[in-house]
Amino acid sequence: MQNFLDSLNPEQRLAAESTEGPVLILAGAGTGKTRAITFRMAKLIASGVPAESILAVTFTNKAAEEMQNRVSDLLLRAAVPPERPWLSTFHSLCARLLRREAASARLPNNFSIFDDNDQLAAVKLAIGTLNLEDDELQPRGVLSQISFAKNHAKTPEMMRSEAFSPDARHTADIYAQYEKILAQSKALDFDDLLLRSAKLLRDSAAVREKWQRRFQYIHVDEYQDTNRVQYDLLRLLVGPHQNICVVGDEDQSIYRWRGADVS
Repeated sequence: MQNFLDSLNPEQRLAAESTEGPVLILAGAGTGKTRAITFRMAKLIASGVPAESILAVTFTNKAAEEMQNRVSDLLLRAAVPPERPWLSTFHSLCARLLRREAASARLPNNFSIFDDNDQLAAVKLAIGTLNLEDDELQPRGVLSQISFAKNHAKTPEMMRSEAFSPDARHTADIYAQYEKILAQSKALDFDDLLLRSAKLLRDSAAVREKWQRRFQYIHVDEYQDTNRVQYDLLRLLVGPHQNICVVGDEDQSIYRWRGADVS
């Protein structure tokens, strides 16, 4: 373990060795932020922390897979069995959580997850059901507005109460019909995965404490790209130990359109 930590610079090593309590790592592009948390996870496992109690979330499956491979390589170099921490995207994490807690979340065990094409088809169906013939209401644009609303935890009713134009009111009505279509299809969209997971953890102390016990150490890559719902989800997952490490660069946020907030 000592050998692979020696390859870090002093700042990276400090981040890798600061394992208890909340840790915020802010640095620019190319400074090794992600490398630091990869070494941090490997150090925890090499020190005897069960891999299954370590969570790391990021924004792409590719990034999660690369991080997993790097952790395994580091452990092999340290002659430690390469156990696998829980690394995933936010959406994958929430899908797995909801599958395991479907009953508590009041979801059918076989609920579907609508991909982008499914969501777009549902919006088109909602527009047709409402007999709306407005050239300004492009399905892709409406879907983006629905996603934006969900990422800001806004319901169709809230969206309509804030609408000051016919198009805005129509969008809110489409949102409401879209939600009915999802319910009838026993389906969730990608935004629902986050919202329903956060709601479940917020409303059920038993489920919340169960998952807090499971994840003793939480890591977040590219933290500047998290939105409010993802922040709430992380806050609910962090237990009394407060062992959360987030890394980011506020100058690199690429998901502002989706509701990311670097403030």
